[in-house]
Parts: sequence; structure tokens; C-alpha cells
Amino acid sequence: MAIKKIAVRGGHTEKATGASALIDELTEDRKVKDAVIKYLRKLGYEVLDVTPPVNYTSSISADLAYGVNKANEWGADLFVSFHFNKAYDSYNGALGSEVCVYSTHEIAQRVVDALEELGFKNRGQKIRTGLYELKHTKMKAMIVETCFVEATEDVELYKKLGADAIGKAIAEAIVNDKVSESDTPVKKEEVSKPVQAPVSNTDDWVARLQAECNKQGFSNQKVDGIPGANTLKGCPTLKKGASGNITKLLQEKLVTLGYSTNGVDGIFGSGTYFAVREFQKTRGLSVDGIVGQNTWRKLLNL
Repeated sequence: MAIKKIAVRGGHTEKATGASALIDELTEDRKVKDAVIKYLRKLGYEVLDVTPPVNYTSSISADLAYGVNKANEWGADLFVSFHFNKAYDSYNGALGSEVCVYSTHEIAQRVVDALEELGFKNRGQKIRTGLYELKHTKMKAMIVETCFVEATEDVELYKKLGADAIGKAIAEAIVNDKVSESDTPVKKEEVSKPVQAPVSNTDDWVARLQAECNKQGFSNQKVDGIPGANTLKGCPTLKKGASGNITKLLQEKLVTLGYSTNGVDGIFGSGTYFAVREFQKTRGLSVDGIVGQNTWRKLLNL
């Protein structure tokens, strides 16, 4: 099954803290988690952060259940939890990285191999059928133990590389793809009840687009049905695999302009992809099937 929806969690909470030595697990796993989410979204995947809120609970079981339940309810295709290991009070040398799984799978192997390429000792996949997050998730899952917090060489390498570079390597390994440096990070749109435009003047489609972009956090603009710089800036990059109300609005516009998307269903599939390419071709744009700022500009007649 193709991976489209990925649930990502940072391990532990402020009241149920993790390992601590030369570096603190809670602090660092949040940094890695955030970087992974950023780059997965940049690669076009739908990501849900299932990390518990700050000071959520002091109960380890409640902490673990929060992320697992959120991922299960959302229907994620993959669950990834980020942690840092600890085996000793102190350790002079390298201990490395490992990925815990219920049963071995290729995604986990790619991740631990990617960490090895960064310089961490490869401890491989570890089968851990008793761990809550692996036992109770309904989808393929893994727990990434980035490195050991007490191992001097692990920590030195971790600090040298930085959480962002490590998160990027992990994200690329998860989806087996490379981030294009020319792209900009994309926040994934939501699938929910469409926002009704609060205006009836000018262009209803533009007003609904403005309202939806505001609702989903891409912009904070006036909903007036008049396209402008703020409207353009607030439109997220859409590509094949996207789904939601903004994709549905894109399809509406393409159909109105005479391009068949094989349905207005909010799913950016092959029909929408080819419709976008045809639109780009007739507007003198780069024909890549990706709805970025230049394509939105033409759709908005700016």
C-alpha cells in the first residue's frame, strides 16, 4: 500500500520525561520531529503531529495512548515516534542508532541506513512486540531511537549535524525520495467541511478560496472576493497526492475553464494532474503538474 498519510510523534511529555545525560531526550526529539514533519510536507505528504500537548500528563500510558489513538482515528498509513536512547550513566564512545519495529519492514531499514550514512553506528531494526506504540497502532509503525544521550561520540555527531539535517535525512528515507532545494515547505491542507464565503459580491470562487486558505492557516487575509497579492501568497502548493477543500476549489476552477479533472472530489489524482498540465501548457507556464505560485497567479488572473 502506498504511504500517503503519516502520523509523527515526539516521545514523552514534560511531566513524563525521557532520558537525559549530555543532551535531553524530550528537548531533542521535538527538534527532530519538527524537522521530519517539515520535510515530509515539503515532499508533498499529508502529516499529522500526534505529539501530546505541553504538560499533557504525568502518566506514561496516557502519553503513549494519546499519539496512538490520534493516529488510529486519523487512519494514518504510517506511524513514526521519535526518541533518544540511554543505556549507561555515561559512555565514552559511539553507541549509535536503531529503529524499533513490531516486525521488520523496508521503511525502518531505510531510516536506520540513512542515519548510518550520516555517521551514526547502525544498530539495525530491533523487534519489540511489547512496546505500546508498536503493539496498538493499526498501521505500519516504527520508533526511531536517534542516538544515545550519554554516548560522547553520538552526541558530538548529533550536535555537529543538527536536528534539521537529521530530520531531513529521515524524512527522505521514509518516503524514499529527495527534497528539492528549490521547493518551499508546504503545509498540508485539511479535509473538512468547506468554508462558506461570507461575501456575495465580486467572485464567489475567489472568496471561497480566500476563506478556505484562512481557515487552514495558510493565510490571514480579507475575504472580499477580490484576488490580489495576499490571495496569491496564501495559496498552498498543490501536487499529485494532495486532497482537501483547496484541491476541490482548484478542480472547480479548472472545470469552469474547460479542463476535465475526471471529477470534482477534492483528490489530486491523475485527472487533475493532466488538467493542470494542460492549463499550464496553454498559459505558457512550466509544465510540471504542480500548482505553485505561478500557476495560481494565472488561475487568479493576476
